Amino acid sequence: MALLSAAAAGCGHGSASGSPASATSTTGAPLTSSATATPGAPAGAAGDTAGGAPTEPTEPTGPTGSGAPGSTAPPAATPEAPPPRAATARCTVTGLRMTLGRGDPGAGNIYYPIDFTNTTSRACTLDGFPGVSLLRGDGTVIGRPAVRRGAGAATVRLAPGQTVEADLHTLNEGVKSGGCWRAPTLIMVYPPGSTDSMTLATSNPVVCGGTFDVGAVH
Repeated sequence: MALLSAAAAGCGHGSASGSPASATSTTGAPLTSSATATPGAPAGAAGDTAGGAPTEPTEPTGPTGSGAPGSTAPPAATPEAPPPRAATARCTVTGLRMTLGRGDPGAGNIYYPIDFTNTTSRACTLDGFPGVSLLRGDGTVIGRPAVRRGAGAATVRLAPGQTVEADLHTLNEGVKSGGCWRAPTLIMVYPPGSTDSMTLATSNPVVCGGTFDVGAVH
């Protein structure tokens, strides 16, 4: 009986101390985690390297090579100039035929055309004034050679068979004092630029008033 009473007394002490253990809660300040972030700091700042600023990304380098913008294209090849044309040769007495046209009177002046015709198969050129003298039958000069009149013309190109002319000029008898020269038997002509002469049997022109001149070929 004594043992049963002691056991009963022990069980009664335990039920008087409070609620069962499973319902017991601890009072006091709640525990905090050591990893709690500082207010205001960006997320993940705790894992950044101390004292290091974030590094800005480097801009990518543009493509290089012949196709990159701003590249200089190779200069275009310069076409070769065509070879210069060969100069046309000057007409010579061996390739010319000379004739003297009829006089053309007007207002006291008379003009006689001296014609030069290219008798060759190639083109040739003449430029400037012919030299002209009137001759007696023995070859002596009547009066003086013709004087050049007017400005020199541009170079004239004669195709095969083509004709150009230079004009002799004198006056009608009585227009100017000084009388007239005797009629010639021959006329001797040096084509422009030539040192060889051509002669033609003719009785014209009869020079009067001391006027005897010649123009450039045209």
